[in-house]
Amino acid sequence: MDKQLQPVTQPRPQDWQQELARARQQLMEAEAELAQEQAAINAFRMHCRLHLDALVDELLALQLEKQACLTRLELLRQAHDLGVPLDDDFWETVEMAARETAVPDPDDLILPTDTPRDKAAEKRIYRELARKFHPDLANTAVEQAYRTMMMTAVNAAYTAGDVQALYDLAGELDPGELAELTGITNITLRKLREQILNARRRRRRAQQRLQALRGENTARLYYKAQALDEGSEDWWTLVRRELEEAIARRRQDVATLQAQLALVKNIGD
Repeated sequence: MDKQLQPVTQPRPQDWQQELARARQQLMEAEAELAQEQAAINAFRMHCRLHLDALVDELLALQLEKQACLTRLELLRQAHDLGVPLDDDFWETVEMAARETAVPDPDDLILPTDTPRDKAAEKRIYRELARKFHPDLANTAVEQAYRTMMMTAVNAAYTAGDVQALYDLAGELDPGELAELTGITNITLRKLREQILNARRRRRRAQQRLQALRGENTARLYYKAQALDEGSEDWWTLVRRELEEAIARRRQDVATLQAQLALVKNIGD
């Protein structure tokens, strides 16, 4: 015997009001966590400038010099093998290549500096957003217009290399959520649902910003410091010692490479 069809249960305003209260509470907690960590990392950044700036600047300069020596050495060897004259044009090419090919050493310390762009991560986020917002996946004209608008914003952010904008777009209204809103005819229920989705969207954005913040160099150093108690004098002494040791290694690296450069030049002459 066939079972009787059960009527579709419609959501009650009080149910969604409770859901809205939960969504707002979760939003408040996510934004508070983000604000708290941002404030702590900004304060830590100021302490780093006071304690470490001179050493960090020296280490960065030595790393650039090491990379420049490596580039010069490789190009000199290639020029020698090919019989290319070491004229002004050659040295201009060397200097340009040294600037363009600068890469961190694999054993570099975490430094309180700007984090280099992670192009692989940008591509990964872009692909995820393309799958989410591609206009060809739309089922209605309204959804297609929304997807087109969002995809235009995604393309603009990706072209500009604006990772933060990509993270923000990832937290925007999902096309499925837009379709859900379109299907709600009751004005009171639709308004409640919009508020719920907006709170969820803002929470996702706060969570994504926190994730991006935690990947920054200064933040990574801050979390390392937390494990060792950055408030103690010993922690700053330890970090300064690590930087001084790294500087000594880089000086030796540069001196060795400069000696090799002189040798290769003499062979070329």
